[in-house]
Amino acid sequence: MKKVLVIATLILAVFALNACGGAYEATPVIADDSSASAAQATPAPNPTTSPDAAVTEAPQERPRDFVTITDFNGNVVQVRQNPSVVAVYDWGVLDMMYTVGFDKFGIETLIIPNPAGIPSVLSGVNNLPDVQIVNGGTLFYVNWDVLDLVPPELIILGARSFGMNAQEERLSAEDNAAFRAATEERYADTAFIRLTINAQSSDLVNDMRNNAYALSQIWPHVADYLLVEFYEIEAGMAAVNAAASASGLTTAFLMMTTPTNLSLFLDGSRMGMVFDEFGFTPATTTEDIGLFSDQHGFESRAEFILALNPDIILLLDRNEMADNVPQSAGFDALMSDPIIARTAAFENNRIYALYPQEWYTVVGGFGSARQMISCMMRVVGDFD
Repeated sequence: MKKVLVIATLILAVFALNACGGAYEATPVIADDSSASAAQATPAPNPTTSPDAAVTEAPQERPRDFVTITDFNGNVVQVRQNPSVVAVYDWGVLDMMYTVGFDKFGIETLIIPNPAGIPSVLSGVNNLPDVQIVNGGTLFYVNWDVLDLVPPELIILGARSFGMNAQEERLSAEDNAAFRAATEERYADTAFIRLTINAQSSDLVNDMRNNAYALSQIWPHVADYLLVEFYEIEAGMAAVNAAASASGLTTAFLMMTTPTNLSLFLDGSRMGMVFDEFGFTPATTTEDIGLFSDQHGFESRAEFILALNPDIILLLDRNEMADNVPQSAGFDALMSDPIIARTAAFENNRIYALYPQEWYTVVGGFGSARQMISCMMRVVGDFD
């Protein structure tokens, strides 16, 4: 394991984050022992850039040219640079902008879904100085009544946009497309781009790269900040990947929706970044158990986890999404399960509780990625 220790040391040098710290106002914790205790950690420092990345243009000198953006769906869209009235319906993209600093973008009016219900890790968005925050509906519903009053120059859509109507009823794929088409027709002077991540089969690094590049085209004076932040995150993920791959340990990633229900995420799923980007080896594969389409994972039992006998278990409790609590009733239930107690992960104190907002709700942002890397550093730092 000497090679693993050397790589783990390299990780700390490449990406200087405290264990499970993040670029948020909240101070997170991670639970990582068999007694289900949680260790308090200091938040990581805010992202920094080199002096060469400083903004030198005065706001009135910033260009208003049209740029061509290819969005998540492959649509080619003409967007006018430096819009000051912007709607963002994707938490990950909002996290990117928040982590870099909204003061750098020159946005005067920011329309977001349900500001009162914003994920706690992004709650500071509601207190941005010199930025008017407007309630634009929900992640699923784009509210025309609001946009009629405050028509945005740019609407950044997420994966869930147009998924519901005003009555919060789920829309079919056909109705979803019709809702979007009607919205684009209604706001013909507004640019619509979808910048999000793949919620079916994770391709986190590439999706983050594409979104950061798109934002840098729209706000070119912020490009250095965006790209420096992305490259630091990419390096951090690569360093974790090297240590995890060298360890030879297998991992089962669970999302617990209730204290009695376990879901297993493998490669090729929305949590595939654990394996594809962070370099952990799944305890089994989708090829072994067959493909499944449920975005909440493959339902499993403790007996199945014991049969896989993973070296590491990463646990996320979906019931704690609002409070963003890693240690929870679901975590405690898992830790007290006599069958789970027979796994290598339990016996070697390698069961880790993760923060649900960073891994599920706000995934794709810079702050959430920093939190992910910090947690994974803690995991590989425990290798011996």
